[in-house]
Amino acid sequence: MVVAGATGPVLTGFLERVATALDVPLVPVTELAGPAEVEALAAFDGWVTTAAPEGALAELVERADLVVVLLNEEPGSFRGRVRRTVRRMRADAPAELDLAWFDALALTRPELATVRLVGNPAIEAWVSDCC
Repeated sequence: MVVAGATGPVLTGFLERVATALDVPLVPVTELAGPAEVEALAAFDGWVTTAAPEGALAELVERADLVVVLLNEEPGSFRGRVRRTVRRMRADAPAELDLAWFDALALTRPELATVRLVGNPAIEAWVSDCC
């Protein structure tokens, strides 16, 4: 499972709960030390990881059974707009999540299961149903 989402407690909690429930290792892609470790993870049977830099992402998605995107806020909501504005104003804030690769999966890997979870209630409901 490849999971994309804004870094923070929602993503971390989701990853930990799903990995525990599925009894597979949680391997944050940031802890992989290069292409050889990405390849080793992709070859391993059963894992949960975060979305990777462009080069590693293709290899991980190729072996994934499921890709999940977590969006903590409803797009276009007032709260979302305020948070996005504050992120843009702060130099140390993480960049916005680029999901063009996720949207392209419908064309490049139509057989791959994908889930887009928007808002904490949807995320909690999916984890409860899944695990």
